[in-house]
Amino acid sequence: MRSLVEVLDPATAAPADLAAWAAVYADGQGEVSGGALDPEAVVRQLRRTPAGQAWRWSARLAPEGSVQGAAELRRQPHDAKLGLLRLFVAQPARRKGLGRALREAAVAEARSRQVVGLQSTVLAGPPGEPFAHSSPYLRTLLRLELQKQYLDGETLQRCWSIASRPRPGYRLTHWLDTAPEPLAASFGRVMDHILDAPGAALQRGARRWGVAQVREWERRMADDGSRLVVGAALDRTSDEVVAATVSTVPRGPVADQHDTAVLPAHRRRGLASRVKATQALRVHDLFPHVEAMAATINQENAPMLAVNRSLGYRRINERLLVEESLVHGV
Repeated sequence: MRSLVEVLDPATAAPADLAAWAAVYADGQGEVSGGALDPEAVVRQLRRTPAGQAWRWSARLAPEGSVQGAAELRRQPHDAKLGLLRLFVAQPARRKGLGRALREAAVAEARSRQVVGLQSTVLAGPPGEPFAHSSPYLRTLLRLELQKQYLDGETLQRCWSIASRPRPGYRLTHWLDTAPEPLAASFGRVMDHILDAPGAALQRGARRWGVAQVREWERRMADDGSRLVVGAALDRTSDEVVAATVSTVPRGPVADQHDTAVLPAHRRRGLASRVKATQALRVHDLFPHVEAMAATINQENAPMLAVNRSLGYRRINERLLVEESLVHGV
């Protein structure tokens, strides 16, 4: 069966096509990440993205059929020679050539822009892993554990027990959307240490987190309409942030748990467990519609895996960060 692939321009696409593309994208991203994207928020984000920052394609099985496949290509922020490809096909339309046709379009575009490698995240096992490895030039960079923390009574009690343990010299706090001005600089210094985690350098580049960079990051994290929640531990002596954890809360029932970092001088004092336990309690109190927190942890990051187990996170699936070389066969 011949699939029909078209460039998707949010500025000119028919509303029905844009909505269908967003629904396929939201379902696929939710399947891979464990989260729950809102298709309407995806549409709003598509329309706000400046031209030249992303390239997108839709796929359908027949000229008059609905959009059943969605692909988006962006340059990786930490390395402009690498692309990040997100490619999803609606379940009823899988194994009919849509994924292959979308990938061919993305590869051609990437090569035309001197991109030398495409990175993607796929679920381990079929259909994602076999599809990814249909390319002979693909390698697996990281194996990641997809986890969920269900905010039920047992888990919340466990989090309360950990969060309430006394830790002399520190106090816990949180904020929504933007860091208070007195804490923005020290929060940035904590974020400087995200790359200390095993494998983090394969997914992002080094940057200096000054106040301006923190504000830019805050805007980007909430660009899809999610609320940004940051939990932090402050050193009582300096009243500066020394540990922090980051979550985003969409309108759906699953929030995303992102980075957690602790300044080197304050590690091995249980701060990561405390800020993440407190974060779960705060999200539950502030956003009662949230039923679970989703997280992705590198399987080599044994300390964070242990922290998450203590907080009631359960392994849901495994996903892979893969990279396809585009320098062959040019």
